[in-house]
Amino acid sequence: MKLKALTEKRSELVSKMNGLVSTADTENRAMTDEETAAFDAAEKEVKALDETISREERARGLSIPDRTHEKAQSTAEQEERAFANYVLGRAQEQRAGEIQLTQGANGAIVPVSIANRIVKAVRDKVPFLQLADVVNTNGKLSVPVYTETEATKINANYVDEGTDLTDNVGKFTSIDLTGYVIGALALISNKLKDNTDLDVVGFIVGQVSDAIATKLEGEFINGTAGKITGILSAEKSITAASATAVTYDELVSLKHSLKQRFRANARFIMAPETYTAICKLKDNNGIPYFKEDEYKILGLPVIESDSMPAMKAGSKAIVCADLSGYTIKMTKAVEIQVLREKFATKNMLGVLAFGEYDGKITDGKKIAVLTMKAS
Repeated sequence: MKLKALTEKRSELVSKMNGLVSTADTENRAMTDEETAAFDAAEKEVKALDETISREERARGLSIPDRTHEKAQSTAEQEERAFANYVLGRAQEQRAGEIQLTQGANGAIVPVSIANRIVKAVRDKVPFLQLADVVNTNGKLSVPVYTETEATKINANYVDEGTDLTDNVGKFTSIDLTGYVIGALALISNKLKDNTDLDVVGFIVGQVSDAIATKLEGEFINGTAGKITGILSAEKSITAASATAVTYDELVSLKHSLKQRFRANARFIMAPETYTAICKLKDNNGIPYFKEDEYKILGLPVIESDSMPAMKAGSKAIVCADLSGYTIKMTKAVEIQVLREKFATKNMLGVLAFGEYDGKITDGKKIAVLTMKAS
């Protein structure tokens, strides 16, 4: 019975009890045995209803625990256990409802939780995947890009009666991002089959994500002809006066080559050795311009990358960029292959993970490069 119906029933009984008492009072007499029995019965039912209503209200005040996360966690644990046993070829006790992994015709399997762990680990290790315009999709991606020059840019102006505004307009083009397959291979010794303490999934995720992350960071910076286009291809550039060193003024010029509205989210990107050299720059009083432990230059965060070129003649050694001007097409999922026979002669097995990636500059106004003087 719903709470409303219970409350209405209680009201009816209370009214009945009040009516019995009122009738006896009006007639100036005591209640009859029949009236007393009816009153007592109604009172007993009211007390029972009060207890039921109280329980109903308490029950409604309690929230039902959301077990969705626990269920997802349980599924992930089952899948990871099944994957570890599958990789190592161990016999497995299969329980009701537990995950069973099967190998497709091309040898590929896609355990979702492991693939997601690899994707997340790669994202966490590559700053570009956190700061750039990242689109998770499969297949071709066309990004519309609006470009304008000084001759075609839209200008606002006073409007005098009888005169026309200049109808300049920029141009819309599109930049296509496809998908280039990048894979990483982790080798596991067959001797580890007897090691019950080995975190097989953790080992594979760590090894594979490190390899993919290193490759992607290098590609997003330097690029490869006919493949991913790196940020060093940016057209906006200034040139240092030296082939092996930069000055405070040149860093200021690089930062200010970006319009003010793009500087708020900008970063300096450089090799660790370059950052070390910049931290040693001092003013005329011998005081360093920048504090090494702050990882900031002119108020902007610094990203160190081993993939950035060193300061040498003609190299593009420093980038100042709001990375939202760089678009990355990232695979939705990682495919995994277990290679047993290929490495059998080495008493090892391989686990290959691969996905599709692409990257291009889609807003050149947000990225500037400092190029060292040519020798």
